[in-house]
Amino acid sequence: MANPFESDKWNWGRKGRELRKINAQQAAKRVASIKPPSRALAQDERYDANIDHILRSAAAVFAEKSFGLASIRDIAARARISFPRIYYYLRNKEELLYLISRRAFEQLVALADERMSATDDPEERLRLFIRSHLEYHMGNLAEMKVLVREADSLTGRYAADITRLKREYSRICRRLLEGYAAHRNKTLDREQTRILTSLLFGAMNWFYTWYDPARDYEQRSRIMDECFRMIAGTLSAR
Repeated sequence: MANPFESDKWNWGRKGRELRKINAQQAAKRVASIKPPSRALAQDERYDANIDHILRSAAAVFAEKSFGLASIRDIAARARISFPRIYYYLRNKEELLYLISRRAFEQLVALADERMSATDDPEERLRLFIRSHLEYHMGNLAEMKVLVREADSLTGRYAADITRLKREYSRICRRLLEGYAAHRNKTLDREQTRILTSLLFGAMNWFYTWYDPARDYEQRSRIMDECFRMIAGTLSAR
């Protein structure tokens, strides 16, 4: 059966735009409703837990095969649910990618906010931001690999929403770098801040290309500290 979300580059006119808007809004509500199971689950909670399981399975498949080569059948097999049943929870492969990406950004922001709320010190806040990002990365290697490598495969409102979240998360990092620079009596212009933010995320986001849990797990604190020293040293040397 043809996938109605992949036809003619979403060029459906007014009715198509309205349908995409509804679908994106509903997808956002689904990811916002996901919560970890902690007791005997009611029907709605089982539904949320099943979506969480499907998203984790999809992230693993996308990380292994890439978004383009992975199929819904692959994801259903990994999640150990029937192929038709997966459509009870989600509409298509692109919605899976969108929900994986959205949840990753929301969890990254929540973790950073939680860690940084304990201090007002600019140096410690930057250190905690780097630590929270890398800790999340280490605990969610498949999701981060998909976020870094595959998010550009999204189209339409899905792509716009993830771009917005990416900018908001990057803005947090830029403000932390500016705050640390000011704390060290340094001044960063707009382009310097942009370049340093990009370099820092480059170091943190491509972490999955070399991190091996069997080899590097015991070194995780050292990895986080070295990443902080790398960017802090660059700022302090100015």
